[in-house]
Amino acid sequence: MNRVSQNRIILTKDGISEYRIVIAVAATPSETKAAQELQSYLRQISGTLIPIICDDVPITKKEIIVGNSSRLLDINAGIDWEELGDEGFTIRTVDEYLVIAGGTKKGTLYGVYAFLEEYLGCRWYTPSVSFIPAKTTLETEEIDDTQIPSLIYREVFCYEAAEGEFAARLKQNGGIIAAHYNKQLNGRIVPGLGGWAHTVFFVLPPVEYFETHPEYYALREGVRKPTQPCWSHPSVFRIVAENLRAAMAKDPGQKYWAISQMDNCEPCTCDACKAIDEREESPAGSILEFMNKLAAEFPDKTILTLAYLYSRKPPKTLKLAENVSIVLCSIECNRSRPIASDPENADFGNDFIKWMQIAPEILVWDYVVQYSGLIVPFPNLHVLQSNMEYFIHNNVKGMFAQGDYSPGGELSELRFYLLAKLMWNPDCDMEALMDDFLQGYYGAAGSCIREYINEMHDALIKSGKNLYTQGNYFYHREGYLSENMLDRYEEIFDKAEQAVADEPDLLLRVQRARIPIMLAKAELGYGDIDTRRSLVRV
Repeated sequence: MNRVSQNRIILTKDGISEYRIVIAVAATPSETKAAQELQSYLRQISGTLIPIICDDVPITKKEIIVGNSSRLLDINAGIDWEELGDEGFTIRTVDEYLVIAGGTKKGTLYGVYAFLEEYLGCRWYTPSVSFIPAKTTLETEEIDDTQIPSLIYREVFCYEAAEGEFAARLKQNGGIIAAHYNKQLNGRIVPGLGGWAHTVFFVLPPVEYFETHPEYYALREGVRKPTQPCWSHPSVFRIVAENLRAAMAKDPGQKYWAISQMDNCEPCTCDACKAIDEREESPAGSILEFMNKLAAEFPDKTILTLAYLYSRKPPKTLKLAENVSIVLCSIECNRSRPIASDPENADFGNDFIKWMQIAPEILVWDYVVQYSGLIVPFPNLHVLQSNMEYFIHNNVKGMFAQGDYSPGGELSELRFYLLAKLMWNPDCDMEALMDDFLQGYYGAAGSCIREYINEMHDALIKSGKNLYTQGNYFYHREGYLSENMLDRYEEIFDKAEQAVADEPDLLLRVQRARIPIMLAKAELGYGDIDTRRSLVRV
């Protein structure tokens, strides 16, 4: 039984510390990074440099033990490593020791960031905006906190987030989609987990095969076209398997490999593919029959494939091999109401239930922006938590939230922050998180930005109109983007700018948040005559 401390631990007092940070002699790079980050931030907060030592020196009474080391046995810390898995962590006080220990990948690093954030008050709002408190005395009550991630894969794909230390601070373990798109083997993009979308032509490139073997590609209205593969053709399987095997040899540590349809709705309709799809009552049939066969070739790897647009409907009889995972795409879903309870999303919900019955593992590709206007307001913040809970509580293993991939998206910093927090813990207090972010990022203008968000979301609900990723914001010109509402938003932003008029950095952030309103007025007023919108000048 571990001895959880009953008293307050004083890490620093008036800029002086009796503590030292201890890591194993054979600490992993992630554990070493965790210790260095802890040391750096403790110094930034308190002005005190706490030394880092290894566990090959005698133990003392006051230590911060970071990662898996012999010290944990010395103090009987009681860490349940099996429970923590790869990325979970425990923060625990034992007598006068502080323990931060986690799974072998980034668990300890995540634990350090959680300690700094949840117990010492640090915040990382964007890659360039953070809040580090100043306290010469650092003390904590007794702690016994274990956190296990809800998802094995977590990625919000947007320009502001990307990769690196900021992503790690928000416990995002993705960031590899962009990385893999930039990684090439023999001039060909590697179809690993980082390239899980529309990858089959990476291993069956039309430029290499179509001219001489058009039969490898989709039959459309009697003509072979390089829109999709002919999944039933035996040579297609042979070529894909050979090229995939070659790619795996050059990246042997990669477990997940994506072979998925291209981004169009033109599947093969040859007799063989058609027969499978008709039997399964879904175009997913020929795709999944191919994937099951491919998975048998690589039993120690997992094959990822999409359930997307025309292939979203599950097959009638096919079961997936244990090493085939589905990436289910929610692109058609209405975003004005929660997916789980909205009748508009009933077909998606039915497909989701069926996929859960036949797929060993499901990851979800969700969509959190509107592609007809990445910068124009898209009031979907009110459904982010309910949708995340819906997926995670139904045992989805990974989430990829596709946001805006160019700079300047509407409230993209806030949207990323909230999604990242929800991916780690879908049951978190999102309202409190939003208020904290708005105050930290916009300062005194934060309450105005919250007022703007609330009024826009209320206007959407009141309008009764649906909100779609593939929709057009012109549809809402008599709803949340009406002349009256746009004027109201301008009033709110006038107030927000006044609140931070003497703080140039905060004022710039508020002005950037206002641009979507200015753009919406200009776009919606184009073609109007003698209306307030027709007079907009930007």
